Parts: sequence; structure tokens; C-alpha cells
Amino acid sequence: MQPISSTSGTIRHRTVVKNESSYSSANQNNHNDNDNGKKLKQKVVRNLDFFQKVERDYTVKTEHGGLITIIGYIIMSILVISELYNWLDLSQSTVENVIVDTSLGKKMQVNINITFPALACVDLHVDVMDVAGDSQINIEDTLKKRRLDINTGQPKNIDNDDEHEPANRAKTEQEKRQILLEAAQKDDYCGPCYGSKDIGDCCQTCQDVMKAYKEKRWNPDVLMGIAEQCIREGKSEHKPKRMTKGEGCNLSGYMSLNRVAGNFHIAMGEGVERDGRHIHQFLPEDAGNFNASHVIHELSFGPKVKRILQSNVLDGVSKFVTHDNGETGLFQYFIKIVPTIYKKDKGDSNTIETNRFFFTERYRPLMKHLIDDEHYDLGTKKSEPDKNWGYGAGKVAGAHSPHGHHSHSVRNAILPGVFFIYDIYPFAVEISHERVSFTHLIIRIMALVGGIYTIMGWVDGLLFEREKKNTNRNGY
Repeated sequence: MQPISSTSGTIRHRTVVKNESSYSSANQNNHNDNDNGKKLKQKVVRNLDFFQKVERDYTVKTEHGGLITIIGYIIMSILVISELYNWLDLSQSTVENVIVDTSLGKKMQVNINITFPALACVDLHVDVMDVAGDSQINIEDTLKKRRLDINTGQPKNIDNDDEHEPANRAKTEQEKRQILLEAAQKDDYCGPCYGSKDIGDCCQTCQDVMKAYKEKRWNPDVLMGIAEQCIREGKSEHKPKRMTKGEGCNLSGYMSLNRVAGNFHIAMGEGVERDGRHIHQFLPEDAGNFNASHVIHELSFGPKVKRILQSNVLDGVSKFVTHDNGETGLFQYFIKIVPTIYKKDKGDSNTIETNRFFFTERYRPLMKHLIDDEHYDLGTKKSEPDKNWGYGAGKVAGAHSPHGHHSHSVRNAILPGVFFIYDIYPFAVEISHERVSFTHLIIRIMALVGGIYTIMGWVDGLLFEREKKNTNRNGY
């Protein structure tokens, strides 16, 4: 600093000049300190380096090393592709767990679509019975019948008169019975005796009418289906009708059943409840005209689900009766139902409750053909599989065999029809999709690649050491 004097007064001013050399020296010291800190950090990180580097000039490449590399890459590619396919399969697989079924108190929906190519719709009745004692006679409310041409199998043109025919005969009879019941409850009601008593006498019940007829020694059976008292009390009896020929029928729709064991069937005659028993009314001599041939297009239990999840084992089953296999007969399908719960993912709350099932079957022919032979032992003859059915209906003989034996037919005591006897397991199967994350695939591939590289290094090192020893031994 240099003093500057002033002639005008005694005050002196100073000017401070920056020392450039000293500032540069301090700056350089700070920069050096920063570089030293960075170098120290780099040294610490460098000491942590697990992967040691070798200059290219100090590396050795051998022929066996190249072969090991090629083989290793091939093995690596094969295993990586295999892991990828395995991951895709695991992502699409399902897991099944067995749990206790708690839905026994609910209803079960049965979806049905069956064609009877030689059975008229007026002769087709669906009845349901279960072990709980409940029964449903002639279900038609939720089922649809379509008349088919017996030759072409196509739906027939239905006349206008047929369209207005009541679809549910049981419902119509119930309405008629209700009207008669309301009339009988009136105070001035006097039931007719249908000529068995004098004018003015009353027969209030079906039993009164039948008793009056028996006193007259008249046949009381003619009152069944005629006397209003018997109709009102549900004791009317219709004369069985003969089978209608020349038509087929398609039955489709659904039914709601109790989740207990039971059966539903399409059999000959109309089903009725009498004295706590389920019976069918039909003319025995007309049994051969009930053609039980059928084609099952669909039969499932519970809500419909995608085919990818559920396959119905009875779909597409067809059975046809001929003269050789007994003209007609009794088809029985014994079905075991397994309640099934589908989940989109494991632990997902969105579920679909339905049922899977498997079955066994049996066929009993109406007519059994026998051969008259004094040396023919029925007890030792085995039933051979029929070509059409695949199960034993007995070997059918002609009217005259080559040895002069005569054949005759015997009618079995069966009810022609198609019966589905089902039973429900007390446990349910829970099905969910197995999801494998993509990170799982990456981890496995990384482990695979690292393992192959390590093994390749071991093999290459062993071969290199062996080659060096041989070279030193030979003096090269």
C-alpha cells in the first residue's frame, strides 16, 4: 500500500491493492485438496473392485478355450429357451385345492339340451325326485319343447291350434281343481252322486261317490277322471294314452334342483304321486313304441362357464336303439357331481361357483333275445359288448341259427326311458391360476448364465494348466 498525500489538508487516503500471487496460491491449495479427496475416494472404491482386469497383451487365447466357449454358448441358449418355456407353462397352469362345501342349502341349476329323434313332445315328460322327499312332476315352465320332423330332424311347422294348446297340463289341472275346491267350500254345495242315489241326495266326497257305486254294484273305476269330488281331491285317474308316432322332439332349458342326491328322468307314461310313491301310467303293450334314442347336446350343472375352464363330458353323447339291441330300453347315467369354485388368481375374491362331474352308464334292453337249446346254459353265458353301444346287451341271435336252434324274445320288467341319477360330493374343489412373476424368470436366467460362465472358466483353467505342464515337461 502506498500513502497518498494531499496539499489541501492533513487527511490521508489509502488504497488497498490485491496481491494476485497470494490469491492464486490459496486457490491452488484448495484445488489440490479437492483432488486429493477425490483420489482417496477413488482408491477406496478401486480396492472394492471384485473383477480384476488384465491387460489384453497379458491374456492368452487357446483353441480349447474357443471350443469351450462355443459349447457353453450352445448349452446356455438351450437352457435359457427351456427356462422361458417353463415360465410360460407355469404362468398358465392351475392349482386345485380341496375345501369343505358349505353350499348344500342352495339350489342347483341344471342346463339341458337333448334331442329325441323318434319321441313326440306330447309323450316327453321330465320328472325330478330327490332324497329329501321333494319331487317335481312334468316340468315345463323353464323347459322348451320343439317338435321335429322324424325324417329330416328339422323343426316342424306348428299349426295355430297347437300354439294355443296349454304347455303345462299339470298347471291346467291344478287350476281346474282349485275352482272345484272353491265351489265345494260354499254352504249350499251338494255334490252329485252320478245316478247312484235319488234326486236330492248329496255325495260330498270322492269316497261317498265310490261307496254309492259299490252299493249299486257298479264299477267305481269309471268315476276316476269324471267325478268332480275325485278331481278336487286329486284322486282322478286318467286312462293312459298310446304313444304318438312320426315325430321327434328337442328339449332345452334349465331346471332348479335341491343340492342333494336325486334323479331326473324322461320315461314312458305320465308321472303321478300316489300314496307317497312316484309311478308312471302307461299301457304295457305299448312299451315297445317308446323310442328312447337320444342325443345329448348339452348337460351341465350350475352356471355356464367358458369351455376353456370346464368341459361337459356328456356333451355330444348319442344313443340309438334298434331291433338288435332290444327295440328300446332303459338308459341310466350315474353322475358324480363335484362342486367347483373358479378363481381368476390365487387369493382373488372374484369367484365363479359351478360344478364339474363324471359319470358311468348302463343300458338295459326291453326285449331280451334267447336261443332255445337244451345244452344252452344261461347261467354261464357271458354278455358280449354290442357294436353300437359298447356295453353288454347280450348277443342277439336270429330266428333260426345255422344249427337249427330257434330264438325267442323275453320282455324285461323295466321302464323305458332315460334316467340321470346324480350324487353330490360333500367337498368342493377350488381352482386358481398360478402366476409366476417376470422377475423370477430373470433371476433364474441370471443364475443359469453365471453358473455356466463359472463352469466354463473352471474347465478352461484346468485344460490350460495341463497344457502348460506338458509344455514345460517337453522343454518348449
